[in-house]
Amino acid sequence: MRSSLMPPIVLTAVCVIVSALLVLAYNFTYVDNTGVMTEQLSAGCEDIFGEGEYSILLEKGTEKKTPLTFGVDGVDAVITDGRGHCLIELEQDGYAKDGLHLLIGIDRDGSIAGIHFLSIGETPGVGTKVQDESFVAKLIGYSTDTDDKTIDGVTAATFSSKGMKAACRKAVELYAANKEAIFSE
Repeated sequence: MRSSLMPPIVLTAVCVIVSALLVLAYNFTYVDNTGVMTEQLSAGCEDIFGEGEYSILLEKGTEKKTPLTFGVDGVDAVITDGRGHCLIELEQDGYAKDGLHLLIGIDRDGSIAGIHFLSIGETPGVGTKVQDESFVAKLIGYSTDTDDKTIDGVTAATFSSKGMKAACRKAVELYAANKEAIFSE
């Protein structure tokens, strides 16, 4: 009887010890980059507006560095450069759930000045065509007055095109509703 109980007991003890070591290693090596300008974000900001001192707006009154999102679903961060430019990092569904991870630059007048793709999880060769300069150029100048129906989507990438337009709409509406708060930070 004892010989049949020993293997499960030893295996359980090994699993507990290994799990404890993994938790310890995770806690020792974890770096919280929430609210921190990563190299990828900085490169995206510079791609849209050029060099500058970019910073992520943070929620006030919280212990953690929590990015200010104004409670808008899918928005990861709002970034400013102190010169009247605003960038909104967001994730939007295209064909894939959260398949579009974008940085959208908005000028002080509330129109889109540039779009930088942080990552894209859309179908290769089809949905990824929304990255093409010919489609992105149609979205430059997009504002709250823009009618989405006037912007032709990418052929065979209907969901990805609609996702891009939805992301642009979300960004310009967030900006329009919170412009004063963004620049008073």
